[in-house]
Amino acid sequence: MPDKAREHIMTASRAPGEPTTPPVSASPPPPIPGARGDGRIEVANLYKWFPGGIVLEDVSLTVNSGEFLCIVGPSGCGKTTLLRLIAGLAEIDHGAISVGGIPVTGPSPKAAVVFQHFGLFPWKTVYRNVALPLQLARAGKAETEERVREVLATVGLTGHERKYPAQLSGGMKQRAGLARALAAAPDVLLMDEPFAAVDAQVREVLQEDLLRLRDRLRQTIVFITHSIDEAITLGDRIVVMAARPGRVSREFTVPIDRPRTIAQVRRHPEYEGLREQIWAELRQPPPSTAGES
Repeated sequence: MPDKAREHIMTASRAPGEPTTPPVSASPPPPIPGARGDGRIEVANLYKWFPGGIVLEDVSLTVNSGEFLCIVGPSGCGKTTLLRLIAGLAEIDHGAISVGGIPVTGPSPKAAVVFQHFGLFPWKTVYRNVALPLQLARAGKAETEERVREVLATVGLTGHERKYPAQLSGGMKQRAGLARALAAAPDVLLMDEPFAAVDAQVREVLQEDLLRLRDRLRQTIVFITHSIDEAITLGDRIVVMAARPGRVSREFTVPIDRPRTIAQVRRHPEYEGLREQIWAELRQPPPSTAGES
């Protein structure tokens, strides 16, 4: 990085397009503008293959509007590939996907993706990272400033608008990535192991934050994770995928009422039994004749 750019980052001076004065935090945070639409997801007889073999084989599932679906499975079972296909970021080889009744043929404004590694532009401030989808949608300056202020308050980043990603902790970076996804008021949030890159304590804090946010916004959420505990804590329903090739092995309904906290989930009488069932399903050996993933 050039010395001049490095100096600019460290001084965190106001970038063009940022509000002149820092937004004042509100308590409780104001609602995110934009009415919730139809966030129902339909995946039918989906196949995806790469040169090394079949990645996804005959995957079918439905996510109801407003549902929080968690997907768990071993590495290489195609979880991230499935998420990218739902987001319209990869091409479907066979089968069909629809979001809100509209066939997925490319990236859709109805869905936003939160990636594991934050996906923030290091040369942009928090404000400008979060404002990016609104600028691409050609939203007006006043609307952009209002929306960015509201989503930053929602994720607890008020006062950090002028900071750059290098000046943020891992948890703050993930909050910024979530704020950017929320800024466009999507009907569907697609989250690819978003808390995997932070430590255990920060991960639980972010889980609690997401539980509260989900109860407020009621968006459809598809959440990829390797953690059974995280899936039970967050999800209404859990899909277990098997590998080689990737396919839906079994589905579980989480019998824990909302609103919920991590402590309430761990104390629930059905928690341990559900965890053991999911773990037993994940331990099932793959078929010996299946293709590579």
